[in-house]
Amino acid sequence: MDRVTETMKVAAADGSGETQKDDARRGEAVLRCRDFNVRYGSAPDSVRAVDLTVRAGEIVGLIGESGSGKTSVAMACLGLLPKQAHVSAETFEVCGTDLVAADGKALTRLRGSEVAMVFQDAMGALDPSMRVGRQIGEVVARHRGLKGKARQNAVLELLRRVRVPEPEHRARQYPHQLSGGLRQRVAMALALAGEPRLLLADEPTTALDVTVQAEILRLLRTVRDEFGVGILLISHDIGVIAQTADRVAVMRDGEIVESGAVEDVLLRPTSDYTGMLLGSVPKLGDRAGRRPAGGGTDPAGAPLFAVDGLSRSFRARGRVVHAVRDVSLRVGRGEVLGVVGESGSGKSTLAKMLVALDQPSAGRLEMNGADYGRLRGKRLKAFRRAVQMVFQHPAGSLNPKLRVVTSVREPLAAGGVTGGEARRRIDEVLAEVGLPPETAGRLPHEFSGGQKQRIAIARAIAARPQVVVLDEPTSALDVSVQAQVLDLLLKVQQAEELTYVFISHDLAVVQAVSDRVMVMYAGRVVEIAEAEALFASPAHWYTRALLEAVPSPDPRDRPESGAASPPDTGDRPEEARGCAFAARCPRAESRCRAEAPALSTLSAGHAVACHFPADREGPE
Repeated sequence: MDRVTETMKVAAADGSGETQKDDARRGEAVLRCRDFNVRYGSAPDSVRAVDLTVRAGEIVGLIGESGSGKTSVAMACLGLLPKQAHVSAETFEVCGTDLVAADGKALTRLRGSEVAMVFQDAMGALDPSMRVGRQIGEVVARHRGLKGKARQNAVLELLRRVRVPEPEHRARQYPHQLSGGLRQRVAMALALAGEPRLLLADEPTTALDVTVQAEILRLLRTVRDEFGVGILLISHDIGVIAQTADRVAVMRDGEIVESGAVEDVLLRPTSDYTGMLLGSVPKLGDRAGRRPAGGGTDPAGAPLFAVDGLSRSFRARGRVVHAVRDVSLRVGRGEVLGVVGESGSGKSTLAKMLVALDQPSAGRLEMNGADYGRLRGKRLKAFRRAVQMVFQHPAGSLNPKLRVVTSVREPLAAGGVTGGEARRRIDEVLAEVGLPPETAGRLPHEFSGGQKQRIAIARAIAARPQVVVLDEPTSALDVSVQAQVLDLLLKVQQAEELTYVFISHDLAVVQAVSDRVMVMYAGRVVEIAEAEALFASPAHWYTRALLEAVPSPDPRDRPESGAASPPDTGDRPEEARGCAFAARCPRAESRCRAEAPALSTLSAGHAVACHFPADREGPE
């Protein structure tokens, strides 16, 4: 009889079986490391003298930058380190199994049934060719021995317990048919299918929007409480750890430099390194280091960009999907315009149209008064030099076979700059982004993530553009590296007199760099205002939901219980009549579901698309 079936039968008898079982397990050590070390080949130890304990019914956060050894610890717990890795420890036990002495059979028995992992990229962890219900069912059959109807019921119960709406319908879908949040919930169900006692969560929210991230953090706490498992939560996001973990350990260069209760470590750090990490976190309301509002733009001057009635539609599976709908805006010279919104809101599609990598289905774009649609020949080449883009993943945007000097020279050559003049400009921009001259002769794989992003920025500014569109330029970076890149972007923006369109789902980052902020939802602009006004008094209920979902780095701000939120269905909301946000809005009335609100002026420089703006409601 499997553990879930046994628990459910006892619970049915006296109503308390599951609670009794969880209470018995709670507090039991499911991971114990003492003097734990990992060495790769003949190199020095990359993980050194780690002491770490995770108990059933608690979440232990593991914070550290890339290369600190966090993932090595997690993979060692599964026995999945590379063959050249050598593990030594005074004690290294997972659910009572000594992993230093365990053979292949013991590790196979351990994986899934005692310890399981939730990866950062749920799409990569799920089989794209199998329906999600079948994938979970295979784990249930392997570890619990259930077949037929019993297996099907167990799959549906797991999906319900990880808060997947309509589990019968979702079980029949493929991973690509689910939203990011639903895929991560399915990945959680897959990890829990073998009833593990230890769950390893490696950056499970990094790729998610702030509202979906908040749902997954609530889910992790629910899994801890309802399943009674111990969770090792690995993240470089201090807000995620602050809002989720019971205890925390901070890693640097393979060593734990500080550990303790989450409030002790994050509110009263004793390590200089922990203090540096906390100081690097951009916080909502913290305007330190930000340019004065207006950023030197001339409100009375002609806009650099003028966008009128811009729309972009695609055909998908026999229906029309509206990625961008009727967007109009003006961007001034020297301005930093922040663009925020969840995945699917239209941010990246808008960015591609701004740099002429995609053509609108309707509407008009102008730069310096020239219509995009009429640019040909030399005028088009001049436009390409004037508008550049920095992408989210520098490793993917840099040619791995080209040395840095060649990558940075390409936009110069396209503009007719060659020879000694090109080389002088390359040296100049590399110095400007903080890279030494010898960087020019190296290949991308020889650099860290932050250095690669600096190279991408150098390439974007080499041809002296007027505008740089930045699409999530810091979301893949560690918190300290992110702070360095943000400082660099502001410095370059002022030195080169650039105009930025800065796209991100991280509201604290957007507030730190932007003069104005535009909020998009389901392809539409729902609010636009000066950054200070928007963050101080958001008028659209969606903007408020985004701000409320930002995980605070202060553990005292943790909600007592997970607030109920509309289920993440994964369906595109713009197909609904009326306001696309009505199904999620706490203020929605019948008018909202029948009539789409137009973008209207609320006050000078502040426009909102809402029938019942929040700031007209008075104090809550």
